[in-house]
Amino acid sequence: MNEINHIFNEFRNRRNSLEMSRNEMKEYLNRFPGNTLLYGAGSSGVAFLYDLKKIGVTPQFFVDSDERKIGKKCEGIEILSPEETVARVTGDFLVIVCINTDGKRYCKSFDDALRVGGHHGVYDRLHSVGCKNVIDYTFFRRCFTFTDEHYNAPSCSDVELMLLHEEEIAHVYEYLDDELSRETFRKIIEFRLLDDSIEVPTLPQSTQYFEEGLYHPRNDAAFIDCGAYNGISAKTFFEIQNDQFEAYYGVEPDADNYNKLKEYIGNLEKPARDKCNLANKAVWERSGELNLYTLDGPGSFIADDIGKSKVSSTTIDELLHGKKATFIKMNIEGSEKQALRGAENTIRIYKPELAIAGYHRTDDLWRIPMMIKKFRDDYILNLRSYMNHMSFVYYAR
Repeated sequence: MNEINHIFNEFRNRRNSLEMSRNEMKEYLNRFPGNTLLYGAGSSGVAFLYDLKKIGVTPQFFVDSDERKIGKKCEGIEILSPEETVARVTGDFLVIVCINTDGKRYCKSFDDALRVGGHHGVYDRLHSVGCKNVIDYTFFRRCFTFTDEHYNAPSCSDVELMLLHEEEIAHVYEYLDDELSRETFRKIIEFRLLDDSIEVPTLPQSTQYFEEGLYHPRNDAAFIDCGAYNGISAKTFFEIQNDQFEAYYGVEPDADNYNKLKEYIGNLEKPARDKCNLANKAVWERSGELNLYTLDGPGSFIADDIGKSKVSSTTIDELLHGKKATFIKMNIEGSEKQALRGAENTIRIYKPELAIAGYHRTDDLWRIPMMIKKFRDDYILNLRSYMNHMSFVYYAR
């Protein structure tokens, strides 16, 4: 039994005092006859919408500050600007903020959570237009309804799934190479099971994917950038490599993001530009066609049931056609496990360094490192967090 097993035992002993029942959750929401609104028509808002529906609650509106979304619908629900809410909603209403940033405000009492607030810019704007009752969706993580994850709600883990896989989780802890990795892992488990005031060791996001000592520049570098977005990781790669590299592969499924990536790469000097390969595709475990839930920016994700846009998929093995990779980065909104399966041959043959997001799905925490070690048992694994409990990356070398 290691330290992780002790955390699980403590959770089982304290579960009755930690857990909020579904009836309690409904009672809190029923205090607002003017209905419930969700702020943030993005991946977390969609995830929380479906969790609310499990207890028979359907929000009246989404609220969002992105002018491109206002007036449209998200899952059939109209999106309002913050300024429209008071005019459109009658009665006392509640706005639940569904954005995945770490406000670092944790409260066990619903009334305290309403009073203390969270993400300052969002709360200030909502309060300034007359929204009196605002709370973070993470307050409701104590109601362990976040099961059967189809969507991304990194702050609200599937606790039942964790209990089923305690031994695998404890085993992954033993894989980790250094004390910072083990401390980060322990505190993520403590956050999910015991205490959401836990502070996970957090590094600056400016170093994400390219941590000194975990990423090693080399003149023949071949970088596979999965979830390339607008070229932000490519830019860091080119700078670290001092433009000395063999190949860059940027793969991005969202058409708007891909166009920004293409524009960025197109403006590079010719020698660098000629070594870049771009694909408007999703990285997956097989080639074909998938449904993409587009968000007109970061966060678009594969969702066969609700995705409205069609996108072609490819595997890393197919993309490379036997060519080498020296570094693979993945931050692809919950598709990491499928993409790793599609890179198995490349990983087995070339042992590229890896930087893989491990937080979009609850089981990413243990299944991603287990997959990596299955493909190559000689990998050394490290874990680093970049936003307390909700944005962390596994490094393999």
